[in-house]
Amino acid sequence: MPNSLVGARVLVAVPDTDEPPNSADVTDLADELGIEVITKRGAMAIEYLRELGPTVECVICVGDCASWVGDIADAAPSVPVVVYAADAPTAPVDGIVARDGGTGVLAACVTDEIRRGRERDRLDEANAKLNALNTYTRGITACETPEDVTDKVVSAVTDALAYDRCVLGLREGDEIVPYGNTLREEGSVRFRTDEGIAGLTLQSGETQIVGDYQSHSKRQRATDQVRSVLSVPVGDHGVLQVTADEHDAFDERDAEFLEIVGSHAREALSRLRRETDLRVERDRLHAFFEGLPAPTVYVEADETESIVLRDANAAYEGAFPGAPVGAPVDEAFPTAEERALVRESIRADGSVTKLIQRDTAATPDCELYVTLVPVQTAGLDAAGFVVYVTDVSLP
Repeated sequence: MPNSLVGARVLVAVPDTDEPPNSADVTDLADELGIEVITKRGAMAIEYLRELGPTVECVICVGDCASWVGDIADAAPSVPVVVYAADAPTAPVDGIVARDGGTGVLAACVTDEIRRGRERDRLDEANAKLNALNTYTRGITACETPEDVTDKVVSAVTDALAYDRCVLGLREGDEIVPYGNTLREEGSVRFRTDEGIAGLTLQSGETQIVGDYQSHSKRQRATDQVRSVLSVPVGDHGVLQVTADEHDAFDERDAEFLEIVGSHAREALSRLRRETDLRVERDRLHAFFEGLPAPTVYVEADETESIVLRDANAAYEGAFPGAPVGAPVDEAFPTAEERALVRESIRADGSVTKLIQRDTAATPDCELYVTLVPVQTAGLDAAGFVVYVTDVSLP
């Protein structure tokens, strides 16, 4: 039995007139195709389609009366109609099979209609899932904490993709720890990064589709409620899994959708990791900045290109009293050379130095070397430290 016809239901519609020749043969399709065939006559066929049309994937109309065929087609416009008759009716239908062609030709025509219909349904379902995912993936991308990522990922999987059994496991040292988890009976289960389907996914960086978990060589869970597993990597952060209690529950299309969620989770977690690293580095730099004996200020720029003096250390306050913290470049720096240095070099790949002359608290018209050191800071377009020294010679 072709997999594409599993569970198919076909209505054989027979007119109230005398029994058409070979109409009984049509019911043999049930055995030939392995489908469920329902036979209804006259008005009962039309009423059945009006009430239960969505449960039928194809109608075989045994008869060529145009008005009869037209009524059948109108009763459920979304269901394909195949006419099996001696003559072609004038009513619009999806397929016509001459009676002398036999049920073999009819079976092929019905099979094609069912397959095309199922493919359309799959595409419609895929589009609906993609549209639903768009909302959730935007939310995942905007998350500010790993906990937010976890919540949004679980919502995307359970709401948009309609999988009710999922887990997001994140790597902690040499373990994979469940965070987002709808598997309540296994909420605290941890695995080593080289154990189970999760470990295989993380180590290989490849999606795993497991149709028979109970006999899989990487089986780790003791539960008998898991028979299928779909596991996708979330970069080096962890794995995202969904499970089912029936065999062969997932296919490549399921994997593609789950990979979309996994990729957005990876991007969000990677961004949060980078931002954490940058904050730590910034804090270290600021601690160093405060302790510098040389006059130093911290400047930053946002996406509007506005550059502002955000902070000044004690040495700067001593050399240049009344530092205009919070002021833009044009107001914060008295010399054209300083302003140009900050504007032109805040996004440079490395430090840039200029020689200027500026009054200090101790020396009028003092010759100073000014160096801008660009730094990366989370959430900012650009930032840097401006350091003032009177001598750049090495000891």
